[in-house]
Amino acid sequence: MTPADELRTAAARLRELAEHATHENRPNWTTGNTLSSRTPVVVDHTEEPSVLVETYAARLEAVNRYIAAMDPALGAVLADWLDQAARYYDAGVQAAADVFSDDPAGHEAFLTTGPGAPSEHALAVARQINGSAP
Repeated sequence: MTPADELRTAAARLRELAEHATHENRPNWTTGNTLSSRTPVVVDHTEEPSVLVETYAARLEAVNRYIAAMDPALGAVLADWLDQAARYYDAGVQAAADVFSDDPAGHEAFLTTGPGAPSEHALAVARQINGSAP
């Protein structure tokens, strides 16, 4: 699988996930989809109950803010970015073929460490989404 393939696969997966997350029967993302206090919690008996409740409530609030920030619209924007990174890589492959047709070492360097290299950050995101991160 080429870097462009990895990026496009992740973009397609993100779009699919975002589409399913915003199905018409689901509540408004920013107001209705948060974890409730019914979520199981592991109790550490070494702390006072009030400390546990406050700690859990603070963690729950932080998780809910994170979930709200990961709105499906963000998935669509990330998918567009991954597709753009794939197009840039494809353009780099074409440029390397055009410029370094008689220089295999130059061709390889351009695509691995030069301006034709795929975005390392986009690939890291794609690999997380694709489940292939190291």
